[in-house]
Amino acid sequence: PNLASIESIGKSRLGKDQYLITITNRKTGAPEDKTAMWVDGAIHGNEVNGVTCSLYLMWYLLTRYDYDTYVYDLVNNSTFYILPGLNVDANESFVSHPNTANNPREPYRPEDNDGDGLYDEDQTEDVDGDGELSYMYIEDLKGMLKLSEDKRRFVAVEDETYPGLRFKRIGSEGFDNDGDGSINEDDLGGPDPNRNYPYGWNMASGNPYPMSEPETRNAYEFHLAHPNIFATFHYHNTGRLIMFQVPQPAKSSGAQQGQGGGGYGGGGRGMTPEQRLAEMRKTNKYAQYFDRQVPREFQHDMDVQTSIVTTGARILKNYRPTMGGLSGQTAASTYNMLGAYSYLIELWGSPTQDIDVNGDGRGGEDEYMDWIDIEMTGAGWIDPHKVDHPDLGEIWIGGSPKKHMSRTPPDRYIQSEADRNAKFVMYCASQFPKVAVNDITTTDLGDGLFWVDVTVENDRTYPTASDRAKKLKLYEQDVLKFSSSKGVSLIKLDAKLPIQDPYQSSGGFFGFGRGGQSGNALTPGTDTETKLWVNGKSKMTVRYLVKTSGNKNWIEAEITSIRGGKDKKRIEL
Repeated sequence: PNLASIESIGKSRLGKDQYLITITNRKTGAPEDKTAMWVDGAIHGNEVNGVTCSLYLMWYLLTRYDYDTYVYDLVNNSTFYILPGLNVDANESFVSHPNTANNPREPYRPEDNDGDGLYDEDQTEDVDGDGELSYMYIEDLKGMLKLSEDKRRFVAVEDETYPGLRFKRIGSEGFDNDGDGSINEDDLGGPDPNRNYPYGWNMASGNPYPMSEPETRNAYEFHLAHPNIFATFHYHNTGRLIMFQVPQPAKSSGAQQGQGGGGYGGGGRGMTPEQRLAEMRKTNKYAQYFDRQVPREFQHDMDVQTSIVTTGARILKNYRPTMGGLSGQTAASTYNMLGAYSYLIELWGSPTQDIDVNGDGRGGEDEYMDWIDIEMTGAGWIDPHKVDHPDLGEIWIGGSPKKHMSRTPPDRYIQSEADRNAKFVMYCASQFPKVAVNDITTTDLGDGLFWVDVTVENDRTYPTASDRAKKLKLYEQDVLKFSSSKGVSLIKLDAKLPIQDPYQSSGGFFGFGRGGQSGNALTPGTDTETKLWVNGKSKMTVRYLVKTSGNKNWIEAEITSIRGGKDKKRIEL
């Protein structure tokens, strides 16, 4: 109970609860006071391996907390909000009832697809009662299909004079429920829930209006009520992709610097993107480079995301990072409207590596059937068989994989998928910002005057606020507080005046810019409190001028960050 709690964030259209589990050690602080990771699965009803990945992460965190120091630190210092199934009506239907691999996807908003005044009355149905949905065929002397030699597939007729049994494909299993002569023309309907979010919304696929579906609205309202959510994962299938949200490209790239490619810093000028990536992969086979020029104010977000997905490619092995879309998608709204770093994971995909025996880089039909027989021990395939259909008479059904053989992985592949994805989520949480007072140094100027340089550091990949969150003014800035004994007085510096600094190696001028700029440049200590942002993998130095009197003086610096925590250090002066 001190590590986890379960709540319903709302009801679906059919009245099912959307259950969310919150994981953190409450003895180290309230969930809402810690930087948080959001994870959801299966916004599309049929993509239920996202449910498994979400539940696996929950299981991993809770069962390993007592003995795994990595998990122990994450659960003590961060919050995980996990919504295993977002589209709960369609999720339950896909698992519990006969369905194709692709259906049902949408929330259950009734629609009249065929214009007959009835709603969802002509759905795909299990004609032969085997618990699976396949395809229907009829025998036809002029049909262009025949049975394969092993009698398990329908394949094309090579010669129009073929004298054997021939077939014509009718479509997916189902009945003519409304007597209009058509089958399956009014299936379960509704808008695409991953086009129903506000940012980039359009009527074509997100109808009838943004957040029209209770399932998406409940999740989004939870985000609005929990601004401690710093990063989000959204599990989909299929294709083995790490789709990550990045800033929009600069309107004019002429004056922009190229994207740093795979981490922090540029390099490789004059090379094509393909050449630069090839050069980078000589030292890191997982290196990533994305040819996008963004406004300078968003460059750090681009660099951060590139660095994160580079490690993600290493953890997930055969997943390809790619920039995400905008049209009403969850991740687009999360980043662009809420300032949180967002990742849409397309799980699984064709098991080409397992199927491809001849090494040509693809899995042929014969190789696929060998995989079914050898590695799947015959499971997962529907053999063609005869069935009496009330509308069509004698038909054939089959010749296709079962529903858990394409978009979702077969059960024996699920654990390895879930394990690697859980580790990617945990890696991202381990890179949440953590501020520290790295060092306090002094330079004696004589006559009791000292320069005091306070260096603060964030050694994690993520900054204390995303560039997008800064633009939206969602967070208060980090605060560096200077305090001292009574014998030390702070001389306030004018940030607008350049002051010569003979201790700089360049011997030049120390220009005081505006507080809060990131990097290693000096920032003026104009008051006892300095507001700033600390970027990922960076240090900042704030310089103060002090006057001392007497002995046994001390100086203390404390950094406080909403997302990066707090730290302080004291020195004797």
